[in-house]
Order: sequence, then structure tokens, then C-alpha cells
Amino acid sequence: MKLSISGKVMFIYSLVFIAIIFLTFWLSYAGTVGRLEQDLKTTHLALLKQIDDKIEIVFRQTEKDLLNMSQELEYVYFMYDSYDDAAQKYANFFGLSNKLKTLVHTNELFSSIFLYSEVSGDMLTDKIYMKGDVSQDTWLANYIRMKGHSKWLSTHKVWDGEKEQDVITLIRSYPSISSPEFRKGLVAININEDVLYRMIKNVYEEDQDGHTFIIDDQANIVTHDDSTQLYKNLANTPYIGQILSHSGSGHFTVKIEGIEQSIFYTASNYTGWRIVSVIPKSNMYQPLESTRSLMIAFAVGMVLLALTVLFYVNRLTFKPLDRLVGKMSGAFKPVHPEHESVRGSSVGLGYLETVFDQMSVDREHLEKQVRDSKPVLKWRIILDILSGYRTEYASVRHHLEFTGIRLYAHRFVVCTAEIAKEGSVSPKDVTLYTYALCNVAEELMNMENSGAAVDLGAGFAAIIFSFAEGDMEQNHLRALAVLDLVLDVMKRQFGLLVTIGVGRCYQEMKDIPVSYDESQKALQYKMVIGSHSVISIEDVLGHDNQGYYRLITMTDRIVEALKQTESGKLEGYISELFIEAVNGSLSPDLIRQLSYEMIMKSLQVVASVGINTEETLEEMGNLHQRIHQCDNWQDAQRIVQTVLEGLAGKIEEKRSQRGSNKTIDRLLPYIQDHYRDSEFSLELLSEKFQLNPTYVSKLFKEYTEKNFIDYLIEIRINASKELLAVKNRKINDIAEWVGYTNTRSYLRAFKKYTGMTPTEYREWVLMSEEKLASE
Repeated sequence: MKLSISGKVMFIYSLVFIAIIFLTFWLSYAGTVGRLEQDLKTTHLALLKQIDDKIEIVFRQTEKDLLNMSQELEYVYFMYDSYDDAAQKYANFFGLSNKLKTLVHTNELFSSIFLYSEVSGDMLTDKIYMKGDVSQDTWLANYIRMKGHSKWLSTHKVWDGEKEQDVITLIRSYPSISSPEFRKGLVAININEDVLYRMIKNVYEEDQDGHTFIIDDQANIVTHDDSTQLYKNLANTPYIGQILSHSGSGHFTVKIEGIEQSIFYTASNYTGWRIVSVIPKSNMYQPLESTRSLMIAFAVGMVLLALTVLFYVNRLTFKPLDRLVGKMSGAFKPVHPEHESVRGSSVGLGYLETVFDQMSVDREHLEKQVRDSKPVLKWRIILDILSGYRTEYASVRHHLEFTGIRLYAHRFVVCTAEIAKEGSVSPKDVTLYTYALCNVAEELMNMENSGAAVDLGAGFAAIIFSFAEGDMEQNHLRALAVLDLVLDVMKRQFGLLVTIGVGRCYQEMKDIPVSYDESQKALQYKMVIGSHSVISIEDVLGHDNQGYYRLITMTDRIVEALKQTESGKLEGYISELFIEAVNGSLSPDLIRQLSYEMIMKSLQVVASVGINTEETLEEMGNLHQRIHQCDNWQDAQRIVQTVLEGLAGKIEEKRSQRGSNKTIDRLLPYIQDHYRDSEFSLELLSEKFQLNPTYVSKLFKEYTEKNFIDYLIEIRINASKELLAVKNRKINDIAEWVGYTNTRSYLRAFKKYTGMTPTEYREWVLMSEEKLASE
């Protein structure tokens, strides 16, 4: 039969359409089932990674507990075997043993703790004391020359004085950072092997098919769901060799005793152990069988339905083409009356235009949905960072840019804010006020630094500060100054009382959850301190080594003398610092660390002046090695003295090359006249002189070598020093006079800048005046 033009087109179109239908369903089947298979594999690897994360958290906390315990005085006496007499020795043993028992009882994960002194050969646990000259159990002494400062031992048997147990052991040297020939002893914490087994079991909500176990880098079993497998070595098992030869995570299939098994494994970056899961392949893919059968049945049904409808649709689609061809050829035949209803309802070629119009509308709707979802994406990203789910800045940078979040790669401080809910404040109003709080915080943060704030719900908000430069303490103080402004704005504009807890400043993004946790702990102290205040974690928690941190605060005046290039004061302060360190019995390692940290803080001053620190470091040589090789503290003092005098010379040279700036010359007197205004800020100063806040901040950094906040705080503190010389003036009145509405903020800033409280400073001034008068 001879086909018309429309018939030929319809025939070809039908063949292509049928081919597309078959191809589409085949791809859908392959993609769906293949994706499900991949999801199953990904899920199994994710479970192993979750086990690894849980183990790493427990092990890292264990290592932290060991480091904290090494600060105890009884611990040091035991390691050095330093006692005046036997009574003091056994009194120290009693106190140390009680602390070991307390640590074991308060942590259900710990089985026992062993202390070994290389000096005396004695061994002490939370249960018994073993004297070196009679003890036969010297297993811990075998690791005194181990490589590295700590080591995790796979499952082994240990007698703790009461019974023998299967344990995993963390061994750490003392001192914490020391070469093998300088070690004084070892400390070991034992964790029952059952703890690891329970971690694995708790991850799987249901009974697991197959086996999951952990091996070390020598193929020794660390833990196994079959306890009979403990202490076995699997090095001769073929698939174990394949696992040990690869790092990271992976999976493969092998035949074991004629049965196909799916092997999943992941390598721990912390311990180097491998977590392995062996699952029968038939059990693993059993859930896919029903999905596969359903997909095949659905595909066959759809193909049959498509073939049925195809010719009818084609006939209606190409009917206008038939008429067009008929008109052009003069062979058009009118439609019979009985087909008029069909012709009026037929779908013409204009259908394609409708499809493209709908596609354009859908595209606009999609763009609108993306714009509307940005706040939700921002909230999700910040929560992931706070929870520790996202720890690498490089991996999250593009997401931050897409949502408009400004964060630097380093230097973070996290705060938790709570809006007071006294009175008849509805949940809807709380949400609006929290949104306003986040906007105010972000606006003030981004004037000189960067940051983001999100609503946590129930009147709580999380605020992340990010700084481009500065040391930890300086950035912490900057954050506190901005938060004081936030409190003032919220009370003045909205009449709201806000309490903010502030964590410590940390260098890396992975430590943001730590700062977030500290901010929440600090916020809890509002019960003691009261609402509408900024509570720093440093205000409520002490330092681990007060002697060392007291010396660190003494370096501030050295840095200040360096800024002012006062060589006489610089030399005197450095000499006084080292004498204090020696008289305070500071260890050689801490004296070296103090020297190196002082030079690093001084280099930050040099960088703020605009001097290239990389070139300066090259001129100094390998400072870390030079300080480490010092045999006595006088050598370290001479190195520090020489380096800081050289830096002072570079600062003088740089300042001599810098000219003046007319804008700064106008701003500084104005600040001197208005610093007592509690609402005085960079924004108000910029508005007064009709300048951009970012431009003003840049000018301050370039010509005063300080940020605006630092400059304003310094003026207020210096002004308060003069007022403190008057004995009868109250501290609260002085704080308000120099621009602080919150006395606690004034006390904190004064302590940071002077190293003394206002009361201590006043006593020192009055004593100095009395001494001069008597002379």
C-alpha cells in the first residue's frame, strides 16, 4: 500500500517513539536498581564510618583524660620518685590511687589505669601498688622506648590486681612530649574489649547478617562479634591481605567456602585499625528482589499501554499535517460530518508551543524556589558546622558563598544567645525577635570582621565570629566588644534583654563544635551572673596551668613596649619575665614554648605595621630549632632579646617611611571627645564624617596599627586609669564615665589590657604614691 507523506512521517515517528519508550524504561530500570545497589553499599560503608567515628571520639577523650591527669602534682611526684621521706611517699600514693579510682568509677568505659615510673621501677594501678624490685608484671615497662608519644595496643590480657581481662590499652609517655631517652615513666588506660563490641552492636539497630570485626595493621583481631575469634591472626586469610594493602574505605566480593560474600572495610585515620564487615551477598541484595520484579512488571505494562495509545495519538497529531499537505497538493478532502466532533477536539502542532511555554514557566518557578530556600540552606549549613558534620573549610566554601555567608578559613568564636521570655511574649514574637537579633549581630560583626547568626528555635540563636587576623585572646576580646553593642541595640530598639554565652577562640573550623559547647556551658551561668550580660567561658572556668598562663599575660606589656619601640622597657620586661619563669620552677620545655610564643606574638605586631613577616622569618633563621637547642634559660633570653630588638628597629624604619593622613587627623580628636558615649561605634563615626565604615576601618588599621574596637577600648582603659587614682571613686561610676554601661564588660577589658583588676591597679597606684611621698 502506498503511504502518503503524513503516513511516512507517522510511521518513522512511531518507530522512533517506540525505541525511545524501550530505551527510557531500560534506563529507568537499570538506574533505579543500580542506584539501590549503590545505596546499599554506601549505607554499609557509612555504618562502618559511624563505628569508626564513635571509637575515635572515645579514644580521643581517653587521650585527653590522660593529659589532664598528667597535670596532677601527685602524678609528677610518682614519676620522678621525688619524696622527702617514706611517709610523704605513701601519702602521695594514697592520694594518687584515690584519684585513679575516681577517674575509673566516673568513666564507665575505663577498666583500669596503670602508672609506671622508670625512675623507681614502681607500678601503681587503681587497685594495687607493685614495688619495682619485687614486681614480676613488667609488661608496661617494655614500651618505655616506643616510637612516638602515645600508642594504642590491640586486645591483650591484663591482670589489674583482681582479675585478668581482655582490654585495649592507650599508653602515653611522661613527660607528654619527650624523646625516649628523657622519659620518666608511662601511663596506660585500659578499656574492655566488650566496649568496642557494644559500639559495633549499638550502630546496627537490628541483628546483623554476617560478621563485623576490627583488626590491627598486623591482622590481629581487636574485637569480634564471635568471642572465640579473639587473639587470632588473619594474615593468611586472602581477603584480609587485600584489605591491609589499601587505605581508606572500600568494598569487594569474594567466595568463602563456595558462598559469595560482600566485604566492606574502612581504615581509621586515628588508630590505623581496619573495621571489616562480611555479609553474604544473597542476604545483602534480598531487599532488591521485590523491587526488581516490580520494575520489570511495571515496565512491561507501560510499554504495552504506550503501544496501544501511540497510533491513536500519532493519528490525531498528524491530522493537521494531512490537511496542510492536502491543501498544498490540491487534494484536500473535507471531513465527513460524523467526524466533526473529532476534528474540533484534536490536538494540533500548537501543542509543542504550549509545552515550551510551560517549560519556561517551570524554570521561573524553580529559580524562585531556589531564592526562597537560601535562608533554609544557610540554617542547615551553620547547624552542620556547629554539630561537627562539616569540618573542612575547603569543602564548604562554595556552599557558604552561594548562601551569602561570610566566613574566613581560620579564627572562630562561637556564641549562644538567649532572648528573655518574661511577660506575655508569644512564640511568634519570639521568632521575630530572634530573627532581629540575628540581623543585628551579623550587621555589627561584618563591619570589621565576618560571621553568621542563625535561629536555633525557642528564643535561642547561634552566632559564629570569623576573624581575618589577630591572636586568640585579641579576637576573643573583639567578639566581646561587638556582643556588648548587640545587647545595647536589642535593649534600646526592641526593649529586649539578651544573654549571650561565649566560647573560646579556635584556629580551625573543626574546633567550632568545641567553642559552641563552651558557649552553651557559659550561658548556663546566667543563673548566677544574671540576664542581659555577656558571659565568657574564661570568666567561669579556670586554666589548667595557672603559673604558665600568668607568665603569658606578662608578655602583653612586652608586646606593647615593642609597639612603642621603647628599647629600655623592652629589655627590662624580658629580663623580668625570664626571672619569674625560673623562680616559678617552670620546666625547660615550657620556657622554650614561652620564648617561641613571645616571638610569634611580636611577629603579629610587625605584620600589623605592614612589614613582610615571611622575609623577617627568613632573616631570623630556624627560630624553633635555635630555641630548642638552648642549654640554659640565659641563651633563650638572649635569642628573644636579639630578635625583638631587631623587630623594634624594623618598626621604627617602617613608621619613618609612613606619612600622615588628613582623614585620620580629623577622626582621632573626635573619638577623644566622644569615647565616653556608650553608644559610640564605628557606624556612628562613619555617619558623622559621611564615610564608608569599611574604609574607616581600613584607615585605622593602616595608620594606628589597631582595629577601631581595639583603639576605642584602649582609650577608655587609659582614661579609667587616671580616675582610679582617686581613692573614693566607685568602680561602677568609673566604668559608666568612660563609656561602659555594663560594669562586667569594663572589668573584663581592664584585666585583658593591664593584667590587673581595677581594684588591684588602684592599690598599686596608691602604694607607689605613698612610697614616693615617703622618699
